[in-house]
Amino acid sequence: RIFSIADKILLSSPQHIHLTGLTGSSSQFIVSAVFNHPSTSQLNHLILLRDAEEAAYFHNTIENITNALDVFYFPSSFKNKKNYQLLNSSHVMLRTEALTRLSAGGNRKIIVTYPDAIFEKVVISKTLKENIISFKQGETIQLDALLSRFVNYGFSRNDFVYEPGQFAIRGGILDIYSYGNE
Repeated sequence: RIFSIADKILLSSPQHIHLTGLTGSSSQFIVSAVFNHPSTSQLNHLILLRDAEEAAYFHNTIENITNALDVFYFPSSFKNKKNYQLLNSSHVMLRTEALTRLSAGGNRKIIVTYPDAIFEKVVISKTLKENIISFKQGETIQLDALLSRFVNYGFSRNDFVYEPGQFAIRGGILDIYSYGNE
């Protein structure tokens, strides 16, 4: 049956695959088997579930089953459905990590999400790559220009950094909590 599912995924026309009689974590085991199947091993997989809670549980289980590093939970950026002003910074970080890794190419990936999360617009990969700030050990940086760039990207300057989107200067130390890295 896994071979049949993998074959349908590979067809050029959209396929509607409906599996019945699944209980417990059986759907995660099927996704894991399809993910590891030789014919679908170079594909990215998008798993769309009903809501945030179902997606989070599915992601956790599939991550434990596959031991894969390229399994991403792609949540909504907002704290709740009723207020699209309040960002959840940890969710923004998860989204950024998934988009950054997906745009980099390479290994196959699984994105686990739900309708509210894919409803949001995302930056195209070219723009994302152009706006990544990287540092190398021993590199000299222009601090004023860098701080201005952080502010333009929506970072806030604080005394102490404790969540994504913040930076602080303490003596000669620049402390940054990035959206895209731990």
